[in-house]
Amino acid sequence: MVVTTPDQSDHSTDEQDYDHPNLHEMNMAGCDGDQTKKKTREQNKDHAEYHPSQGQRFVIKFKNDQIVHDSVAKKLNKKCAMIANVLKLLPMDVPWFEQDQKNIDEAMATIQREFDYSGSTFGYRRVNERLNKLWRSAYNSLLDKYNNKDLTVEEVMRTLPDYIIKEQFLKKLVERRSPRGLVRINKFLLFNYN
Repeated sequence: MVVTTPDQSDHSTDEQDYDHPNLHEMNMAGCDGDQTKKKTREQNKDHAEYHPSQGQRFVIKFKNDQIVHDSVAKKLNKKCAMIANVLKLLPMDVPWFEQDQKNIDEAMATIQREFDYSGSTFGYRRVNERLNKLWRSAYNSLLDKYNNKDLTVEEVMRTLPDYIIKEQFLKKLVERRSPRGLVRINKFLLFNYN
């Protein structure tokens, strides 16, 4: 059985109406002793607005092989953002095209448990692209937040919270700070987008 929701709009952009979750708050929710967040999260956990009933899935609608941006697309964005932030599954220091296919398949299977994207021949590709985009956004947000240019790399590493996988962060931090890393990024962009 499939759950659908009415369209709110079918012409918005990919970034419209997407509120990027605060990674730290997502990972630390309930850890600071604040039981209110935990209770709210538990109350909403199985709510049909956030999760379909058992045995059902939200249907992702497509128009011209692009995802229609409605309330289901918003739920898909949130689910993809949650999965993209699991750095043990999708490490930040491995480029997307070099990620272990088993891990990408696991992430896509997790999404497919709640979302039906079979309405388009490009369904898998569109969801994978969205996951890739949110994964990049997640690790870039971490780098932007903790990469204090006034501190040495060692000092930055000491300031990181426990939920960040330090080896991955260190590789990305060194890459971002090094001129060679910038050249590598620019070559990648030139190679893939020309």
